[in-house]
Order: sequence, then structure tokens, then C-alpha cells
Amino acid sequence: MGVEQSQPRRSFLKLASAAGGAVIGLVLAIPGLRYIADPLRRTGGQVGRWVSLGGLDGMPEDHPVQLPVIGDQTDAWTRSKDVKLGAIWVRRQGDAVKAWNAECPHLGCKVGYDRSKSQFACPCHESAFSPAGERLGGPSPRSLDPLQTRIKDGKVEVRFVRFRAQTPEREEIG
Repeated sequence: MGVEQSQPRRSFLKLASAAGGAVIGLVLAIPGLRYIADPLRRTGGQVGRWVSLGGLDGMPEDHPVQLPVIGDQTDAWTRSKDVKLGAIWVRRQGDAVKAWNAECPHLGCKVGYDRSKSQFACPCHESAFSPAGERLGGPSPRSLDPLQTRIKDGKVEVRFVRFRAQTPEREEIG
């Protein structure tokens, strides 16, 4: 009779131990899952960022100027201050400012500006673009990627964003 009574007790103790272990494992897993999901929670699906370029007075009107985009970089779990995020071309037109991403839509090479020809040019694959950023020739599937600009408190700001290369349509990626 003693052996028969201990069987239900052993089964209960095994079940209670397994359930207790599962609860403890779940409680310990929650912080780990939050840590892994943190980058997704922080971005909130937001693409691009507004970056200040300085005063309007320092920008010439006769030709575009290439400017570095400096800002804080957040990659998953690390944050770095004052990192070069990329480059843009900016052209002042009176009290307005036009801006384009300096990456070629073909393969992401850095686009330059040829003042003698008054056009943007990709040195890698010979894509050419007008001073307004429109595609003139070469393998680039589209014109230069325009960026939103605004003037806030006398400072020029641009919404810096990257676009997917090698596609005819613009797709923001970061």
C-alpha cells in the first residue's frame, strides 16, 4: 500500500517541479525578449531625420554645394554622436533651398558636380544629371533623389534619407 500512495505524490511533485521551472524560465525570458526587441521598438517605423545645415547666408546661388550630413547614429544597441551619416548636394534659389542625396541611384556611388558642364556626374558608370537633378544619361534608373528642405529659425534643415539603388521608383530605406 505504501508504494501505491507514493505514485500520485511523485506524479504531483514532477508536475509541480515542471510547472515551477516553466514559470521561472518565462520570468527570466521576458527581459531577454525585451532586450532583443528594443531596436524595433525605438525606431517606430520612422525613416529619415531632420538635420540642420546652418544658415542660408553661407550658401551660394550660382552652383550646388556638397555638404556632409552629421548626426547621431543609432545602430541596434549602440549610439554614436556626431557621425558622418552621408552627403547631400544643396542649391540655394533665393530664399528657398533644393537638396539631393549625393548617392547615385544606379549603385550608390558618390555623385560629383562638374562645374564646367554644369551637371552632376557619377564617376563610376557615367550617369549624368542636370543641375535640377534630372537624369540626362547613363545606367541610372532614375533622377537624383530629392530631399525635403525647410528653413526653421533662420537655419536650413534637410530631411536626410537614403533610397534603394537600382530601382526605377524611389523607395526610402533609412
